[in-house]
Amino acid sequence: MSQGLYLGKELKPGAKELGARLELDPADLLTHGLIVGMTGSGKTGLAIALIEEVLRQGVPVLAIDPKGDLGNLLLLFDDLAPASFEPWIDPEAARRDGLGLKAAASEAAKAWTKGLADWGLAGQDIAALKRSHEAVIFTPGSKTGVPLNVLQSLEAPTVAFAEAAEDLRDEIAGIVAGLLGLLKIDADPFQSRESIFLSTLIEASWKAGKGLSLETLIAAVADPPFDKVGALPLETVFPRKERQGLMMALNNLLAAPSFEAWREGEALDVAAMLRAKDGRPRLSIVSTAHLSDDERLFVTALLLDKVKTWMRRQTGTSELRALVYMDEIFGYFPPHPANPPTKRPLLTLLKQARAQGVGVMLATQNPVDLDYKGLANMGTWLVGTLQTEQDRARLREGLTTSGLDAGEVDRLLDATRKRVFLLHDVHRPGPCLVHSRWAMSYLRGPITRDEISRLMRGRVAAGAPPTSRAAPATATGPPVLPPPFKHYYLSKYAAELADPFLLVKYAVRYKGTSELIAVRGYPMAGGTPAEVLEADPVEVDEAALTTKAPAGLRYSDLPDYLAGAGAKGIEKVLKERLPDKLAVSAYLDPVTKAQSQPGEDRSALAARLQSAGGGAATAKLKDKLAKKERDLAAGEQDLSGRRTEKWTAIGSAVLQNIGLFVGRKRTISGAGTVLTKNRMENNAEARVEALRAEVAELRQQLAGMEAVDPARFEEQTLVPARTAVKVLRYDIVWIS
Repeated sequence: MSQGLYLGKELKPGAKELGARLELDPADLLTHGLIVGMTGSGKTGLAIALIEEVLRQGVPVLAIDPKGDLGNLLLLFDDLAPASFEPWIDPEAARRDGLGLKAAASEAAKAWTKGLADWGLAGQDIAALKRSHEAVIFTPGSKTGVPLNVLQSLEAPTVAFAEAAEDLRDEIAGIVAGLLGLLKIDADPFQSRESIFLSTLIEASWKAGKGLSLETLIAAVADPPFDKVGALPLETVFPRKERQGLMMALNNLLAAPSFEAWREGEALDVAAMLRAKDGRPRLSIVSTAHLSDDERLFVTALLLDKVKTWMRRQTGTSELRALVYMDEIFGYFPPHPANPPTKRPLLTLLKQARAQGVGVMLATQNPVDLDYKGLANMGTWLVGTLQTEQDRARLREGLTTSGLDAGEVDRLLDATRKRVFLLHDVHRPGPCLVHSRWAMSYLRGPITRDEISRLMRGRVAAGAPPTSRAAPATATGPPVLPPPFKHYYLSKYAAELADPFLLVKYAVRYKGTSELIAVRGYPMAGGTPAEVLEADPVEVDEAALTTKAPAGLRYSDLPDYLAGAGAKGIEKVLKERLPDKLAVSAYLDPVTKAQSQPGEDRSALAARLQSAGGGAATAKLKDKLAKKERDLAAGEQDLSGRRTEKWTAIGSAVLQNIGLFVGRKRTISGAGTVLTKNRMENNAEARVEALRAEVAELRQQLAGMEAVDPARFEEQTLVPARTAVKVLRYDIVWIS
């Protein structure tokens, strides 16, 4: 086993050959880290390779997964056999590639066998990684994976309240903020009377050594064990009659059949989530992709607070004890003044977790989405290709503040491309480029709910009480849309909860390519219309859209800005920002000057060029080469004649001017003729050299067409011009 975290190999800017193997000391992660890069930069692959390396070192990982990508970490096929890959092949992706499932599985197996071998890895490394840890996917609020009993957090702590008052109050604040968020009640801890009241109520119960359930919490709202809040009587601050509304809201939450899953499953016990019963490290993935925005904030804030409380009870160490990884931090750690319930525990972990051996690694597409104080507490930065100059400026500012040369930072940022990242580690002498290694896990894309069920099949949640199956949720219909938007529906993950996406159909033309028409869905996230294109889009099959709402579907909330900005606001965003979001990677063949089409990989481009090698393109090139070769032969013959004429003229001039040497002649004869012949020779020689260069280039192009090596292709990024993008339609689609 490597002594360090094997992330990849160093790469010099402009170089094609990879350099030395690059390893990080696991302890470097105690100063926390950031992985940032646009869609397609290889950010997810790098993060998965990092987590694999941490697990290989025997260090447990707690990963929060809002997108569904981290389930790939369980797809470890040490036999590298096509049959192992086949159940996990995306049929849609295989269809786009013109392959059946078996053929696609065979291609995946070949790719992983070769990819691992290229990086010095093999099936035995995958087998060792599988044996080294236990992996679990938790699905709070759902029985798809291993349920997580979130509301068990209302139980009284095992430690005396006075011994951990600060941490326990933080936990209470997280619980209350999450509950009120689910109830759509303002959760400002200093202004909301509901927040202050519930926090006081839970703290009073915990101090008395009594736990709460949602049922007993509702009863306590009616008759709390205190009659004052602060210095004022309870009836003045929050009269019983007005508390009735809070009681009804909590009761409706309790009565909702879909909420039953929130009360089942394994306890939210950080120590158990980090170590299996046999002592092996655990990879605990808390998947929140199926939840609404409010539900995600609730779960994530509560989990982070639990990590913070657990962390403060550990002894000090200079070694990495555990890694907390969060994929796509957008919306969870925003700059001031935004203050979601996840921000406070994250800041605390970034400032204090190092002493107890806990590292925090965050990933995002947009560094401007992160709190600046948080960035200042991160010692390891892995920066891939960035989307905007604003993102670049934010990263440049942070890196140069750390003492790096601005020119060197720009030079390295310019050299980033897919799977190539700028690495800045405060423990290393200077920044460098790293090309990420091949992941041992099969990277098939987001894991669906059905696939999570398959991965976790047969696993019984420890301590989960037997319950009857919950009745299906009743549907109240989708929220009202502002005109002219219409509702469309797409069942993609077989989920119970539908999220709103901005449906965008567009035509785009990249330089050197034909027009491409595609349909995407962008999550309706963020607080302004400008943020609607910032999250990762999903590909949408337009033929699968329907205007009929599925029965029993629940709906997430629409963002407030949709009603305010309306269609004009969305149109403006699409016009201004969509072209930048359609940037794609392409390959250029320096030999034939051919360029790949969008979505065409190295092997496909090579096959296309190879196929064209025996066709009309080659015939045309051969004709052109033959003509140039004839021109060259004629030019060389002409040059030979010019040289003969020049030497004849020189000889004649010498004979005419012999008298100069014997004193019988005083003027030079024939010099003009010699100069003229010399000038004509030079012109003929220049034409011949130019023709030789053209012939050499044509011969090289012809050789390139006849023998195509994909390794010679140069990767580049294509960004369409604004005039090359046309929005064909946009609407709202509910994806479940």
